[in-house]
Formats: sequence, C-alpha cells, structure tokens
Amino acid sequence: METALTSPRPASHLLHVILFFAICPVLLGQNSPHGEITLPCTDCHTTTSWKETKAQMNFDHSKTAFVLQGKHKSTECRQCHVTLRFRETSTECFSCHRRDFESAPAVNHRVEGFSTQCEDCHRATAVSWRESFDHNKTEFPTRGAHEAVDCSRCHTNGHFRGVSSQCVSCHLNEYRSAQDPNHATAGFSTECATCHRALTWVPATFFPHAAYFPIAKGDRHSPGVWTTCKDCHLQNSNYSSFECIYCHHHSKSSTDASHANRSGYTYASSACYRCHPHP
Repeated sequence: METALTSPRPASHLLHVILFFAICPVLLGQNSPHGEITLPCTDCHTTTSWKETKAQMNFDHSKTAFVLQGKHKSTECRQCHVTLRFRETSTECFSCHRRDFESAPAVNHRVEGFSTQCEDCHRATAVSWRESFDHNKTEFPTRGAHEAVDCSRCHTNGHFRGVSSQCVSCHLNEYRSAQDPNHATAGFSTECATCHRALTWVPATFFPHAAYFPIAKGDRHSPGVWTTCKDCHLQNSNYSSFECIYCHHHSKSSTDASHANRSGYTYASSACYRCHPHP
C-alpha cells in the first residue's frame, strides 16, 4: 500500500489535471455572457435564478464612460445593451438612435441634411426625445415668447435648415399692419429687435432715441412716463417732428417773458429743444 501511495503518477494523469483546470471555468459556468466584466455576479443577479435580476442592482453607471442623464436613467438596460456584452456597447448616440433619426415624424433629418451627431441639437438631460431639442444650439436661440411658439409657425413646409433668422422674415405682416405708429409710413427699420424685445412683442421697448434725441435719457422721458409715440409725435407719418409744449405746460405769455432777452427764441418745440437738448 505504501508503495502504491508514493509511486509516481503516470504522464496521462498529469495531462488530465491540466485539462481539468483549463476547462474548469466553462464547466463551472464562469465564462460570462457579458464579455469582459469584473463585477461579482451577485451585484446584479439573485441566487435563485440567473435569469432573475435584482430590483436594485449594485451598479453605478456614472463610473462608466457613459453617464446616464434624463430619459436614459429610466431606460431598460437591454434597450442599449442588446447583446448584454456591456463593454462592447457604443457610446455614440446614433448607434441607438438611428431609427429615431430615420423616422422622425416632424423633421425629415436625412432630407434636411442634419448631422448624425444627435448631441448637436438634442440635450441628453431631457426627459423626452422631442423636448430634448435645444434651439439654443442653433443660429437662432429662442428667447421669451418664442419658446412657446409651435415649430411649424416659423418652419413652414417642414423645412428647418436654411430658414432665415431675421425677425422680419416672420414678422413682416406685423410690420406692415402696425398703425401706432405706422411703421412703413414712418420709415422704421425692419430690424424688429431695434424696438421690440423677444420676451414680449408688445409693448415695444423705448426706441433708442439717444442718437437723435439725447434728452430721452432723462427720467421724464424714459419708458413708463409716456404711453404712446403720439404723446410727442403728433404727425404719425413724420417722426422727425415732435412737440414739447403739450407735456411741458408753460403758458406762452410767461414763457415769452422769461425768454425776452434770448436770441432766436420762439414759442415752438423746435426752439425748446435747440436750447435744452439735455436732461
């Protein structure tokens, strides 16, 4: 018996041992279907069944190359990791959203020539695909009232690229129909932003009078004191004409008396401004 226990093992036995340890991981189910992954199986799986995963997995996606934001936080793993080989999944948006790009209902991305870099237009932090569109990444950042305007109001016939960013391209009718004041007759610029704010179309902001009427910087001539352009400009078709006397209630007799020695004085608005051009 002692001789049998201490006798050398045959070469064939040693080969069996080597083969056993070589194929042991396969026999024991250690080849992960998820590819190269170092996490313990129990971080995601229960011990009841391999097909059953934990309700709360012990996995932090923020430590990967693709941090989950917005809608991605509630997306099922298999929607992105189709083969369940996690490290082999592309982090490029288009790899998952090709179908969304090709079948977008509102905008034909392919015809319009949009980039397949989804992040050029969409925000990953949004909770829905449509809401993720960020107009501020375009040549025309939306502000104020524009944020609530339906896309089709500006993008007619389904066209999105090549649409003019000039205000008047959408607001020409407002320009032509304006009566207080009549923009066309007065020769106002079609650069709407000169007087109008993006936050609210009306009322318009105070026209930048400083270059023409420096006295406008004074408190008595600032927005809020006057109500309409007609307060000073009585001729709707001629805004180079203005009246001071209707707001500055000086009687002609008292004004004449106090200006008796003033050269060139007349009781007229143009004369008032000639001598009192500053606040």
